[in-house]
Amino acid sequence: MRRKAREAEKNARQAIEAGKARTDDATRRTQEKYGDIKATAKGKVEETGQELTERARQSAYAAQAKLDEYKSAAEKSLVDARKASERKYEETKDTATQKAEEAKNSGWRLFGFGSQKAEETKKEVAESTK
Repeated sequence: MRRKAREAEKNARQAIEAGKARTDDATRRTQEKYGDIKATAKGKVEETGQELTERARQSAYAAQAKLDEYKSAAEKSLVDARKASERKYEETKDTATQKAEEAKNSGWRLFGFGSQKAEETKKEVAESTK
């Protein structure tokens, strides 16, 4: 009986050792799978982070380009408006100067005509008194 008891005890120890070995092996495989999954997830997170960073950079670049475009268009409009205003000012100034010159010339002509008439009248009076 002792022999059978020893054999049973030996078989039980072997079964326990085999169970421990299987448990250790399963634990090791599970840890490896966890490590692989963790590495894959970390890689995906980093990749997604890089993609989001790149998208944000591209969006910022596009927004800056639009801002520069709008700024340039506004500056051009301002320059065009200033030029148009200056051109209109010069045209108005030239027209006013021309009108003033015409009025001045008309006045001198009238004054000159009046002077000329006065001179003619003086001559006529002088001749008739002679």
